[in-house]
Amino acid sequence: MNRKRDKPDSLRTEAEARLAQSPSTKPSKLSPEKVLHELRVHQIELEMQNETLRHSQLALEESRDRYADLFEFAPACYLTLCKNALISEINLTGCALLGVERAKLLNRRLSKYIAPHDMDRWHRLLTHMMTRADFDKQAFDLEMIRGDGTAMHVHFNCMRREIVDAQPVLRIALTDISELKLAEAKLRIAAIVFESQEGMVVTDANSLIVNVNRSFTRITGYPAEEVIGRNPKLLSSGRHDAAFYTALWGSIARLGYWEGEIWNKRKNGEIYPEHLIITAVKDQYGKVTNYVGTLTDITMSRNAADEIQHLAFYDPLTRLPASPTGDS
Repeated sequence: MNRKRDKPDSLRTEAEARLAQSPSTKPSKLSPEKVLHELRVHQIELEMQNETLRHSQLALEESRDRYADLFEFAPACYLTLCKNALISEINLTGCALLGVERAKLLNRRLSKYIAPHDMDRWHRLLTHMMTRADFDKQAFDLEMIRGDGTAMHVHFNCMRREIVDAQPVLRIALTDISELKLAEAKLRIAAIVFESQEGMVVTDANSLIVNVNRSFTRITGYPAEEVIGRNPKLLSSGRHDAAFYTALWGSIARLGYWEGEIWNKRKNGEIYPEHLIITAVKDQYGKVTNYVGTLTDITMSRNAADEIQHLAFYDPLTRLPASPTGDS
């Protein structure tokens, strides 16, 4: 009770202090003046209370506006499903995600925008979440169809909320993961391509090996664990001078790649010829992040070429130099 009186008493004290500051309002012994004094004090109290209420109202409005901005322009789609799984509210981000005006989404079924092949799964999940307490939170991915008919992959985060004297509602956050799915598909394809018949070696910007494929191991004899973190110079045969490598890296700097034949050395010390392509990988700012080397063992091709050349100039039976006129 004392706490409840503290605020009005302090308010009256402050009101009386303000009134006392004005000489023309000082109370006298006359009863009408006392009444006037009390009325003025009460008036100031009311004005002070009104000012406090006005500040509180402004604070509430600012808080409401902040919440509205956070809700409407959040990076994810926020929506609520109520009775019969109808959309009772949805933010502007959600409207943009689905490509449909809010007026055409409210009190409509979200299932209208679920891809046909995911419809049965959606209904099963929805039924479980709306009827079973142990399904109060769920996360899953579905394919959805926008208002213009285009498809997108969406991640669902769902939370069930109980409402007093009413059916539970479902709070849902939707995130478009189409680009992520596309990136995953590209990575799967890249992984298949990486494990091709050609040797592949990937280095960082400092030319230190970060990955090799099985064909690289087959060609060079080096398993991945023995080369990762090392410089590809370990394959150098010693047959090429500094000018050769200067020209090689100069081509990469100018054109972004180099292609040609090179002599390298296997783990067992055997020197062999290979066809090599080195490509610089750059980020969106044009800075080199990696180098990718594609190498093909051309030992058999080189041996075949040498054999053809030998047959052209040597008799296949005697192995002696052939006559320039072809006469024996």
